[in-house]
Amino acid sequence: MATLRYIDDDIVRVYKLGESRTKENLLATLFWGDNVRVVGKVGDQWKLDFTKRRWNPDKRKYEWLKYDGAVPEKARFRDDPILKVRFVDVGQGDAAIIESPQGKLVLLDGGEGDHLRHYISAAWAHILRSGPLHCEAVVVTHGDADHFAGLTKLLKATRGRGRPMVDVDRIYHSGLVKAPTSVGDANIFGRSKKKNGQRYVVDLEDDPRSVPDSRLNRPFTAWKKGLNDLTARNPSLEVRRVAYGDHSTFDFLAEEGIAIQALGPIVAEVAGAPALPYLHAESGGYSASHTVNGHSIVLKLSYGNVRFLFGADLNAESEGGLLERVHADGLSLASEVLKVPHHGSHDFSPRMLEAVRPVVSVISSGDESESKEYIHPRAGLVGALGKYSRPTVEKPLVYVTEMVAFFDRVGHAFIRESTPSGNESKKVTETTNAYIKTIFGIVHVRTDGKRVLVASHSGKPGQKESYAFRVDGQGDIRFEEKTRVV
Repeated sequence: MATLRYIDDDIVRVYKLGESRTKENLLATLFWGDNVRVVGKVGDQWKLDFTKRRWNPDKRKYEWLKYDGAVPEKARFRDDPILKVRFVDVGQGDAAIIESPQGKLVLLDGGEGDHLRHYISAAWAHILRSGPLHCEAVVVTHGDADHFAGLTKLLKATRGRGRPMVDVDRIYHSGLVKAPTSVGDANIFGRSKKKNGQRYVVDLEDDPRSVPDSRLNRPFTAWKKGLNDLTARNPSLEVRRVAYGDHSTFDFLAEEGIAIQALGPIVAEVAGAPALPYLHAESGGYSASHTVNGHSIVLKLSYGNVRFLFGADLNAESEGGLLERVHADGLSLASEVLKVPHHGSHDFSPRMLEAVRPVVSVISSGDESESKEYIHPRAGLVGALGKYSRPTVEKPLVYVTEMVAFFDRVGHAFIRESTPSGNESKKVTETTNAYIKTIFGIVHVRTDGKRVLVASHSGKPGQKESYAFRVDGQGDIRFEEKTRVV
C-alpha cells in the first residue's frame, strides 16, 4: 500500500520502473515539497505509484495512464509539506498562487488572457478530474484588466459535463471600480470631494455586485457577471474591500503559521467616509491610471524566518506614502522575496527597494502586442534591483517571468492573398516565424520557513535552474553551494 510523502530533495527526476534513465522514460521532474505515493523499495530504487496525463491525438483528448515510477534509493522524503508560491507568466500582467502547506490556495491577480486558466488546468489536473479546485481567496489587487480579466475567465471556465473549474470562498479587492474611459479621468471612479486642497475618490465600493452596470467599464461588467455566477454556486461567498491595516483578512492561514499583513491601499477619511486620494501623473494633472495603480492591495507574507512582499502595481508616489506610513507604525518592508511593483516600470522609488532589500526579485512582464508595449522591465529598474538587494548576498536573484517561459519554433507561417474566386494565390505577402508555448513561465519559490528553494523550468526535459539559501532569525542569508538534484 502506497504512503503519501513529500520530496525532500530540491529536484528529483522520476523514471519508469525497470527502464533506463533516458528522456523517453522520464515521467516527471519534481521539486522540493511535491507529494508522491511511495510503495516501497525495489532493489536500489524507491517505487512510486504514478499517474500521468497524456494527450491522445487519435481520440483528441487527454487520458490518464498509470505507471510504476522509480527514483534512486538516495532520494529523500519528508512527512511535512511546505509553503509554495508560484509566480505565473501571464504575458503583460500579473498572477501569483500561494499554496499553504495544508494545500489552501490564494490567487493574487490573474492576468488578462487565459494563461492562468491553462496553467491551473495542467498543474491541478489530478484534482480537476473529480471536481472544482477550491480556492480560499482570490485577491484583485486593483482594477486594471491585466490583473483581473483572466480571473473572470477562470470563474467562467468549466470542465467535463459543465462542472465549474474553481470554487472560491472569498474575493478581496481595493474598492476602486472603473467606468468607461469616455467619462474622463476625473469621473472614472465615481464621485470625488476635495479636502485641504486634495481631491479624493469617495465612491469606494465594498461589493462590485451592487454597482450599477452604467458605472462599469467592459472588464468590470464581465467581472460583476462572473461574481454573480459564482454567488449562485456559493451563496455564502464573501466579497469585500481590503485596505492598509486589515491584517486579520487572511487569518484562515494563521493555524499554519502564515501571517499576511495588508499594507495597501492607504485609506483616508473624508466627510466621515473612507476615501482614496487622486494621485498625480508626471505632468502634474490627475491621472486615473496612476491612481488605480498606486492604490493597489499590497501584501506582506511571513512564514517562519521567510518573508514575501507582493508589490502589485505601486508607483513611486504611492511607494513614498507607504514608506512614511510603515515607518510611523513601526513596521518593516524587509523581505527575502519581492514581487516587483508594476512589471518593472520606470516609475519606482529606490528608497522602496532599499527598504525591502530582497534576495529574490520577480518581475511579471511579457510581450503581447504593440498596443500593450510599455518597455517592461526597464533597464534602470533591473539595475536598481541588483544595487539594492540584500548587501550580504553577492549574487542576488532577479527573475522575469517571460524569460522563464519557453517557446518552440514550429516553422514559418505564410499569409497569402486570396483571389476573387476564393482560391489561394501563390504570392506570399508576408512571412513570420511561428512559435508554440511549450513551457509555462513559472518561478517557483518554496520554503519550510528557514530554507528557500527558487527554481524554474527550461525547454529541455529534466533541465532546471535552481538556487537554495537559508534565512536565520535575524534575516541573514547563507546560500548553499548547489541544490540537491537526484
